[in-house]
Amino acid sequence: MVVDEIDKTGGEHAYDPLGSLYSLLEHDTAHTFTDEFADVPIDASQVIWVATANDARGIPDPILNRMNVFDIDTPDDEASRKIASKLYRSIRADHDWGQRFEPDLKEDVLDALSHCAPREMRRALMMAFGNAKLDGRGVIEARDLPEHHARRKPMGFVQ
Repeated sequence: MVVDEIDKTGGEHAYDPLGSLYSLLEHDTAHTFTDEFADVPIDASQVIWVATANDARGIPDPILNRMNVFDIDTPDDEASRKIASKLYRSIRADHDWGQRFEPDLKEDVLDALSHCAPREMRRALMMAFGNAKLDGRGVIEARDLPEHHARRKPMGFVQ
C-alpha cells in the first residue's frame, strides 16, 4: 500500500487521516482493524506499507518510529537529463501526434530540463510540444519550455 506525501497529511481536519495509520502499522492491531467510517473489519497484518515524503519532519514521531527511513538524493544534472530524455520518448510514444516530433531532444533542451524538478518535467514537456506544434515545428527548442522551471527539491522515501 502506497501513501504518497505522508508529510502533508496533517490533522487540520475534523478527521485525522493519520489516526487510522497508527493501528494499521502495528501488527497486533492491524489484523483486526475496523475503519471508523466504513465499519468493515479487515486484516491488514500482511500489508507492506510504503510512504513517500519530501520532509520527514512533517511526519508525527509515532508514525515515523514505525518506519524505516531511506533518504533518496535529488538527481544530479546528468540523471535529470536521462529522466527528461526517457520522459520525452515516453510522451512521444504514447500519443499519435508524438511521431511528428524528432526522436530525441536537443542538448540545450536537456540542459534546461535538467534544472527542472522531475515532476515538473512532464508539464514542461507537454507545454513545449504544444508550443512547437503551434510554431509549425517537429522539434522542441529550449524556447518552447516554460520560462520558470521549479528548482529541484530533495525527495524523500519512507518505508
